[in-house]
This record gives sequence, structure tokens and C-alpha cells, in this order.
Amino acid sequence: MYWNYLITALRNQLKHPGYSALSIFGLMLGLSVTTLVFLYVWQETHYDRHLPQAESLYVVEANLAFPGRAPQFVLAAPGALAAAAGNLADVEEVSRLWLAWHTLSIGDRLQFNSQMGAADPNLPALLGLSMLEGDAGALQRPTSVLISESMAERLFGQESALERTITLNGDRDLLVGGVYEDMPQASHLALDILMPLNSPPVTDRVNTFDTDWGSFSQLTYLRISSDVAVDQVAQSLQSILYANTPAPPGMNIEDLLSLGLEPVVDLHLNGKEYSSRPKGEAGNVTQLWIGATIAFLIMLVACINTVNMATARSSDRAREVAMRKVVGASRAQLVTQFIGESALLVFLAALGALVVVEIAAGPVGDFVGRSLSLGLLLEPAALITFVLVLILVILMSGLYPAFVLARHRPHAIFQPASAGAAQEFWSLRTVLVVFQFCASITLIILAVAVWGQVRFLQSADLGFEASEVIQVHGIRRGPAATIELARRLDQALEGRPGIRFSSAAESSPSWDYAEQGRVRLVESTEAESMALDKLAVGLDFFELLVIAPIDGRVFSEQHGSDLVQWDLERRQQQELPVVVNMTTVSSLGLGVPSEALGRVLDFEPNPGTNRDARIVGVVPDFHFKSLKTPIAPMLFYPDPSQFSVAMVRFEPGRRSEGMASLETAWDSVFPDQALSWSSLDVDLVDQYAIERRQFTVLAVLAGIAVLIALLGLFGLLAHVIAGRRKEISLRKVLGAEKADVLRLFLWQFSRPVLIAIAISWPLAWLLASRWLDGFAYRIDLSPMIFMAAALIALVFTWALTAMQVVRVSRTRPALVLRAQ
Repeated sequence: MYWNYLITALRNQLKHPGYSALSIFGLMLGLSVTTLVFLYVWQETHYDRHLPQAESLYVVEANLAFPGRAPQFVLAAPGALAAAAGNLADVEEVSRLWLAWHTLSIGDRLQFNSQMGAADPNLPALLGLSMLEGDAGALQRPTSVLISESMAERLFGQESALERTITLNGDRDLLVGGVYEDMPQASHLALDILMPLNSPPVTDRVNTFDTDWGSFSQLTYLRISSDVAVDQVAQSLQSILYANTPAPPGMNIEDLLSLGLEPVVDLHLNGKEYSSRPKGEAGNVTQLWIGATIAFLIMLVACINTVNMATARSSDRAREVAMRKVVGASRAQLVTQFIGESALLVFLAALGALVVVEIAAGPVGDFVGRSLSLGLLLEPAALITFVLVLILVILMSGLYPAFVLARHRPHAIFQPASAGAAQEFWSLRTVLVVFQFCASITLIILAVAVWGQVRFLQSADLGFEASEVIQVHGIRRGPAATIELARRLDQALEGRPGIRFSSAAESSPSWDYAEQGRVRLVESTEAESMALDKLAVGLDFFELLVIAPIDGRVFSEQHGSDLVQWDLERRQQQELPVVVNMTTVSSLGLGVPSEALGRVLDFEPNPGTNRDARIVGVVPDFHFKSLKTPIAPMLFYPDPSQFSVAMVRFEPGRRSEGMASLETAWDSVFPDQALSWSSLDVDLVDQYAIERRQFTVLAVLAGIAVLIALLGLFGLLAHVIAGRRKEISLRKVLGAEKADVLRLFLWQFSRPVLIAIAISWPLAWLLASRWLDGFAYRIDLSPMIFMAAALIALVFTWALTAMQVVRVSRTRPALVLRAQ
């Protein structure tokens, strides 16, 4: 019986190859998109599941809430906390990881900067690192290092890396004690080098990890015996921290910080904004839902095509159904047969989709920043889920047509079809066509809205000049060393060809980040303190970014109060000069910039440290952070001990000379550290890489949705208009011109599109508005966007309708009527 069903299904598909091809191609496109989204969503929701006993592994997080500052989550803990945690009964294992950038070199042939991890010896086992060469026990030796497979290939090619020498920071040699498999893509870590916490490159910078209670600098992992004990362990750790951490005078430590334990498997999608993460950007649950929803809509549009084709051809198969029922076929058998035909279509489409996905997975993965592979479907849970998705597609595309075809009654089949039945099919298809175009038009509008916002973000006036500015990274050391190195680099750059200005700062406009500080007018009370963004800058910072003061002055070597801040000892007794933006002036309750000049502030640059600060200048508001957030009150002060990035402005048209000068100056100050630089204007554009990806994804998906809808419409029009050839011929015999017939059909097939437009406009406006509300500065939704999307849908509908009507109306009426 089932073999007969298969033969019949193949025969019916081959009998109408055009309609079958349209259905299969539409399903293939839908399944391709669905499969790619499935791979992406599955990977995003299964981060760190590969870790041994992943569900019992937690990482310590701290919530810092200093007065006058916004609360801040930190994925770190003091080093001394690990030993105390190890003594708790419910804690099975503890390990620490400290991340830092070092300059790595192999003799004279290779030098670059890389992030490296310093860890306790048990971390490789905790993370389940698979050793390819050597032994993870090498992490117990201070002068050994473990490297990943890809790093070994980068450093030593195809040769064995064991016992080879790696030099860090120009003067510390470490021996490779082992090579481990690269960490999976779906991991919160991406470490290529691991060294011991007591390794010389680490202790040169910090040697108090085991005793320090004040610095939140290390990832601390805990394996806890049961879920019940997690809250108890967190409370115990918090009590231990409170007992060992003194609070600033007049404050309670309980009000300043709290500790929690976060499951490692939840780190990627927990939605928390940590001050820093060990690896790249976090996942976004909202984006996953959006992507999954759009993929579902596209798959639904493809299934609707199959439904429309099947119901449109129902009259062609009515006699087949009648004959099967006459010879004894039950309705259940007929439903099974037609569901089987749908399954055949989905199976053929799935084969094509898998080929497309295999080809597209690499480029799509590179685009979204994830490693996508069909190999993921080999995991049992993923394969079962994917099969369930295919079954759902079979049911969506075949269930309704199967019941419609199976319910035909034999005595009615051999009589002329009733108008009611025809009207029923046409009403259903109208609803489905409306849905298809509604989804397509909505996606087009969303894509255009995202494109407009991305263009606005990339071209907006930020209030400073970013072109020809180079950012140099890796100058941060201890306070005294940072001051000395920053001074030497500035002196080495002065007067060199192609260099116009050089300066430095604590953060960059492209980092979308600034530390917060607390400030108040000295005559105000503590309760009137306010939080603002603070930034330590060099003396030429404003000239370098071409920001002129509204009133007062900016920093300069001509003012002793500015220059003395380069002396760690003398500056503590000096008044601190500060420059503020206009938003700060307003927030302090001062009317105009002139009222702010000379006012003295009580300024807290660091928790527990207060200085008297005098406002010497007011600058206009500019966008130091991205356009996603409004301009905040901001205070600038000269403090070279906080510098993290140097900035160099080239002379216009002399970039190559400027780069050569920068490289020479850098080598003279940092002979053992590779130059790491980036262009400020490029980095500012890269702030919106996520939005650019969103536009591209939406544009591609909107295009696919439109293509699938048009394929279905093309097949539906071909069948419906071909079925009305006699009507067209009679109209022509009675004197109707081709234009008259065309107008009739254009209006008839435009109605569902117009209904779709009426539904999609408010829906698209709501969705686009909500997305744009995530930006403090955004575009307005132009009516032209909605009109353009509607016009695209109508033009394609008119073009397809005209093609079919003209093709059918070319046939001589006599031939058509004689055939009927």
C-alpha cells in the first residue's frame, strides 16, 4: 500500500512539473533559512555545555554600587577569596583565571600582542581541555606554558611545539609544556595561551593574588555539589568578603558590594552587562527570538505556497479521490496518501536545503561571528529537534490540503463543481496570500528602517573630528610607569614628520565606555552629589579632537596647575583643574558657562578618594559614547596615571609619513612590545557592527520572503488564470479589449495585496519604532518607506498578473471555446 502511495505521489508531481518545482524550490529556500537559523540558535543556547559536569560549575560575580554611581556587575573576585571558598563544605573545586595582554615573540622572526590567561594548575581539568601533546601538569611549573593547537601552528608551523621557547614582554622565556585542542566556539573563553599564576610574567605585574582582598581582577570558578547549596555558598562567600574588606570611612561595606554565583552555562545569554567579558560580545536572547520568528515566518510563507498550489489543483484530483473512495479507500487512507505527498516534497526540498546550508554555513558563520556547521546535526538532541521541525513543516504544508482533498464526495465529483466550493477555496487562498505579502512587506519596511538608522549612526556629527586620528593601545602600567612611558612617547613623537598632535586618555570615544565619578559643588551638601562620566586626558586631548571651548580654557602646558598633575607626589597638594561639558553645567544647576568658570567642586575620581577641583573651561556636548545612549554629564581632568590609550593626529595627506614616525617613536619607548593601533574613525563605525549585521540579515531574509511569495503567486496565477480561459475568451468575443481583461484581473489580484498593505503598515511601524527606541538618537520613520514597500509588492503582483493574462489572452477565442 505504501509503495503504491509513493508511486502515485511521484506520478502526480511529474504530471505537473512546473507546480512541483515551484513548491519544492520555495520549501527549499524556507528550509535553508530555517536550518541556518536553527544551527545559530542551537549553538547560542548551548554555550559551555561541553564542560565536564557543566551544570555544577559556577563563576563568582560582584555587584559594585558605590554612592553616586550606577551599579556595575563585575565578572571577577579578589584572589584571596579562592582559598576561603575551598574550605566550604559544599564546594568541590575552586580555580582562578587572570587575563592580561602580553607581547609574545619567537626569536627575531615573530612578535605580536595576545591575550593570555594565568591560572591555577587545576583549571585545564575543570575546563575539560583535551591535551594533544605534553601534559596539563606542566601548569604546575612557573616557567612552563600551555598553548592551543592553532597557536602552536601559528608559532611553530607543523613542527612539534613541546619544549620550544616563547618570550613574553621581551625578557621572560617560557617553555611549552603542552598543546591542547582549541576551545570550542560555543565557549565563554577563547584562550590560546595558559601560564601559571606564579609565572614570572604574571608576578612581575601582580604578586599579591593569594592575599589581595581589594582588587576584583580574577575569574573564580567553583564546582558546587548540589543546586540547593548554591545560595548558601554565595552567602558564605559574601560574609567572608565582608569580614576581610574594609569599607571607606563613613560607609558600610554591605552597601557598596554584593557577591553572587552565576552558572557558567548561563553566562552567554544571561543579559547582564558586565564591565568586561572574557570573550567578545555576549549573546542576545531578543535577537534569537527575532531571528527564530523571522525564520518561522519565511518557512510559513513557503508552506503557504504548497497549500495554495494543492488547493488550487484540487479540482484536477477530484476524480482520482472519487474513484479511490468508490473502490473502498477510507478518508484516513486518503489523508495518509496526501500527507505522504507533502512529506515527499519536504524531503526533496530538505535535501536541496542541506546542500545550500553546507555551502552557505561558512560565509554565514563568518558574517555573524560564529562557527556554523552541519556537523552540529550529528548531536542526538539537535538531530531529534531538527527532525521534529521537518515534521512540523510537513504538517503545515500538507495537513489542510490533505483533509480538503480527502473530503470530496463521489456523487458530487461527477457533477459540475458548486460555486460554493470554488468560493471556499478562493477565500482560503486569499487569506494565505494576504499573510504572505503582509510578512514580506513588514520585513521590507524593517530592513529599510534599520538601513536608514545605520546610515544615520555612521554619518552623524559627533562633535569632534575623528579622521586622521590613530589610537595606540597597550600603554597602561602602574601609575608611575604609565606617567613615565606616556611622557616619553609624547616626547618621541614631538616634531616628527607627519605628526600634528599626540595625546592620551583613559578611554576612547570608540570604546563606548567611561568610568563614573561623584561630584558636587563644595557649598552643596552630600545629598546633592551627582554621578557623572569622568575621563583622565592628556593636555592636548581637546586640540587633537578639534574641540574648542565655549568658555574658559582647555588644558595646556602653559598652566602650572595642569602640568603638575604629572608629578604623583606634588599633585596631591594642588587643586585639580577640570573641564566640563554643557550637560554638566546644567546638571549642577548653573545657567550659563560663565557661571561655571572658577567654581570649586568636591570630586571623587576614585572610590574613597576626594580632591578639590576647579572648573577652568566648558566645552560643548559631544558624543563620547555611541548614539545608543544620550550625552551624559562629563568631567575631564589631567591624570596621566590613568592613561590606557594614546592618540596621534596626522597631518592631512601625510599618513604614511606619520605612521613611519609613530613606529619609530614606539620602538624607541617600547622596544619589546609590538605596536598595536587602530583608526579612530574606523573604530567608531565598528561600534555599530551589530546594527549593520541586523540590516544585512533583514535585507536578505526580506528578499527571500518576497521571492518565495512571488513564486507562490506566480504558480497560483498561472493555475487560476488558466482555469478562466473560457471566461477570457467569452469577454473577448463580446468585445472586451486586452486592456479591459487586464484591468479586471489586476484589480482582482491587487485586493489581497492592498489588504496586506493595510495590515503590515501599522505592524511594521510598531516593530520598527520599538527597535529604534533602543537608540537615544534615531531617525524618524518616513512615510516614503511604507509607500516604497507597498509599491514594490504591487508592482511585482501587477507584473506577474500581466504576464499570465497576456499569455492566456493571446490564444484565439475559437480554439478555447471549441476545446471546452
